[in-house]
Amino acid sequence: MSYEKKLMQMKGLVKKKPLNEEPKKEVHIPTLPFYTEQWKTAGLKLIQNEKGFLFVKETFYEQSHIHGNIGLHQLHEAITFMQEKYPDHPLTLAPGTPFCFYDTETTGLKGTGVLIFLNGLLKQVENGFLLTQYVLAEPGQEASFLLASEFWKTSQSIITYNGKSFDFPQLVSRWTMNRNTIPPLQEHQHIDLMHSSKRIWKGDLERFKLKQLEEQKLGFVRENDIPGHLAPIIYFDAVKHGDPANLMKVLKHNEWDILSLVTLYILSVKLLKEDRVVESSVTYTNIGKWFRDLKSVDASQDWFQFVIEKFADDEVSIAYYYVGLHLKRKHLFDESLKAFHASLTEIVGKYRIDVYMELAKLYEHQLKYLEKALEMTRECADYLAKTLDVVSEKQQLRLHEDLQKREARIIRKLTISRESAQPNKKRVFQS
Repeated sequence: MSYEKKLMQMKGLVKKKPLNEEPKKEVHIPTLPFYTEQWKTAGLKLIQNEKGFLFVKETFYEQSHIHGNIGLHQLHEAITFMQEKYPDHPLTLAPGTPFCFYDTETTGLKGTGVLIFLNGLLKQVENGFLLTQYVLAEPGQEASFLLASEFWKTSQSIITYNGKSFDFPQLVSRWTMNRNTIPPLQEHQHIDLMHSSKRIWKGDLERFKLKQLEEQKLGFVRENDIPGHLAPIIYFDAVKHGDPANLMKVLKHNEWDILSLVTLYILSVKLLKEDRVVESSVTYTNIGKWFRDLKSVDASQDWFQFVIEKFADDEVSIAYYYVGLHLKRKHLFDESLKAFHASLTEIVGKYRIDVYMELAKLYEHQLKYLEKALEMTRECADYLAKTLDVVSEKQQLRLHEDLQKREARIIRKLTISRESAQPNKKRVFQS
């Protein structure tokens, strides 16, 4: 056999590799937990997605559903009122933007090892509301659990209670830990009802736990509730042993939290309508201060006037103080003076010091009544000496120094004024 024929035979024995051949991927079929059927029997539905599996519980509420003493049907009216009356207020939801009430349950309070094991989201749907509770099937299924929440799909407004400090940072942290396996988290607007509750009821409520607000403001009292600090223990026990009985109580706890978010939002908006008195003067004064801090001058003055008109004289001193500040800025000095003096009848603490200072400034600079300016300055100094505990030590030193300078300046002005008021003495020349 010739050399050429042998070479051709050898070529035939060599198999060419097909171009662009991709290695075959192993299809991973996840193993479901041994407790799957137990959890499904308890009312949880098994959901599988491209990242794994999780459990879900859905609860539908009719428009007529009442939580505590507030009906959920009032939510639409509350949202519309804020959008029309106060479009720039922190409680206002952006028109046309989807929203949800959101609350989590976690395996701890902080740290990279803390997991969210329950995501609760309530959304408004046709003819009612739908609460969807996503449950982490097991710690290894976190990507699947997070993906199901759909916070990666569209931007929305999220309404929470202390969520800016806890729930949402936890969500961001867990999303970051899974960033290589799930789509990026969208940017979301946030309304934290803890912040608004403190603005409304500061000085009226001692504590701002959601449970206290439920009992004192929302007319809701929990029965057989699972304490929140037990939730991590209950979750891990349910995963270890499979029994979901106590886990379902944690879901009920989460459900009550979210329903209370809805009714708390409704109540908070109701209080901004100023149609009738249902709260204390402290609450309505707080609302006026809130609008003032938001630079909504007209709205804040309406609220302070509401307090002055609706409450007894011994309850309106702070409102008078803020009215005085407003009138002073408008250069209505005589009216401002009356408002400040009206506030002095009952006002105490740091506010009383502020009123004395404002009166001293008015009398010295705008009204040129130096004797009264000196009187107010000295009354302020006396009050400060008797009530040192109303301000910090640093503020005491600053105020004391300011009052001393003010008193010295006013006395100097008074001296000059008196000397200039004396008739000129004739000079006698000796011959």
